Amino acid sequence: MPSIDLLIQDDDIVLSSIGEPLLVEGVNCVAQDIRHMIREKGYAWRMIGERNQTTINALCTEIEIEMENDERIYPGTANVTLSGESLICEAQTIDSERLVVKV
Repeated sequence: MPSIDLLIQDDDIVLSSIGEPLLVEGVNCVAQDIRHMIREKGYAWRMIGERNQTTINALCTEIEIEMENDERIYPGTANVTLSGESLICEAQTIDSERLVVKV
């Protein structure tokens, strides 16, 4: 199933030189949607300053479940880890493309 969406950068639609919105497709579209899901559901905000490893692990598991609820993600492939101050989300799409999102 092809995924197409408007390209969003810095919370704004990206326009071409003639003012038309640019599109994002495939694995990049899925990655953009995952970034937005993490922000919109407040996961990134809830992890800021969190030191309790149990809470961090629970939030990572919640994000993995949300990722796997996306029909474009192959079930059982979502993995989320916290590396320093970055959240690394990895999965495989149903089109066999590797997805890596760093938030």
